[in-house]
Amino acid sequence: MKGTTSKSEQDGALEVYWRGVGICLVLLGIYLAAIFLFGTETWKRTTAPPWYSWVRYPPTRTRAQALYLVFPAIVFTGWTWIARRMIERPMPALLAMGLACIAVFAMNSTVAMIDGGPRAIYKPFEWGGSEYFDDVRYVIGIRTFLRGYVENMYHYSIHSRTHPPGPVIFLYFVKCLFGGGVATAAWSAVIVTATAVVPFYLLARDLAGERVARVAAAIYAVVPSLVLFGATSMDGVFLVPLMWSMYFMRRVVARPNIRNAIGAGIALAVSLMLSYVTVCVGTMMVLYAIMEVSVDAKRIWRVAGAYAISAGVIVLSLWLINVTSGFNYLKCFEASRYFDHYLMRTFHISFGRYLDISFSNLVAFLIGVGLPVVVLWWKEIWKWDRFVTAGTIAVIGFSFAKLFTRETERIWLFFAPVAVLGAASCIGRLGSSQRRVLEWVMGLLFAQVWLFQVFLYTIW
Repeated sequence: MKGTTSKSEQDGALEVYWRGVGICLVLLGIYLAAIFLFGTETWKRTTAPPWYSWVRYPPTRTRAQALYLVFPAIVFTGWTWIARRMIERPMPALLAMGLACIAVFAMNSTVAMIDGGPRAIYKPFEWGGSEYFDDVRYVIGIRTFLRGYVENMYHYSIHSRTHPPGPVIFLYFVKCLFGGGVATAAWSAVIVTATAVVPFYLLARDLAGERVARVAAAIYAVVPSLVLFGATSMDGVFLVPLMWSMYFMRRVVARPNIRNAIGAGIALAVSLMLSYVTVCVGTMMVLYAIMEVSVDAKRIWRVAGAYAISAGVIVLSLWLINVTSGFNYLKCFEASRYFDHYLMRTFHISFGRYLDISFSNLVAFLIGVGLPVVVLWWKEIWKWDRFVTAGTIAVIGFSFAKLFTRETERIWLFFAPVAVLGAASCIGRLGSSQRRVLEWVMGLLFAQVWLFQVFLYTIW
């Protein structure tokens, strides 16, 4: 009787899950039908279309290319087996994080190789006039480069013009430490990107415990936006300090002390030099802190004081950079924002185009997270998990804030861990059915990753 009850519970959990997946597919169909009927810019693909609309033929012209299609499946099978043992049996946290790093690295790189072997990993870095690597040649010295960054911005590549100077400086340091060459730069980015799972694991463990952290790590390795851009995009590098900032800012709320506050400030300062999206993540964590202290008002002044120290570290860091090099972060932000709006023709837009861009931001993010994750994340929102709720508000708010234009499948990968944490927490409460649901989620996510990489242009 006990076994029958367990089987019944599993079937019931899976039935609810599949119903949620079906609802998501219906809503996606309604969205696609709407942009088709209204003939929106997103549907016509006239400016920077979402990557899910760039259909292509599979890259299988040779036997070697066909073989590269199999490697991600081998990695996924191995990771599924390791994740199952990692979740069900005791294992040191350090070993679990190490295995997760290896899995992320292997999944990201083998999926990228579908487009033409190892060369596909560093091919995007070679696009002159578009990518950060092309601007490393301008770095004669760090101080000189920073001093003239804003004034010389129009000489740089497209991505450098819309970002702070951190990405170019990162690649410059890679060149100094490991030698020049596009392959060295690209593989360094892949390796650094894989380490983002470490602060993510620690954050999940702080929020929901060791078992949920391992479930979250299992899902993290196959999330579409994290995998598809993890080996061919510098955004994975940007994710590392952002995840550390989220981890330390969460610790500031739970244990407000100087050490955690300084750690959060340093991580945020580094992240700000890499990507402006740091402001969005910082806003989300402040919103989370407000939710937490509203429940326990006794902590409000300690948390506020610790956050003030973090803010002070950020201001001090940017001030020191300004004093030593003359680099003005606010002027850089203004110049980048001006160029992005000029490039995307979004200085003055109609209300209809505003809605089109905003909804395409949100839908691209949800597709990038993966519908199998969205279903469980949505269930967790209704549990009023404060961290998940803060992340949800931030994603929706910034999607409609006119700050970004149609590259959110990649830009918003920074918020993907929030959805993964929500899904992992939901799975952690399923009892005897959690293993089957987790395996279905991982399997569906991998299927989405593989199909997207094979049939779509997942360029950055």
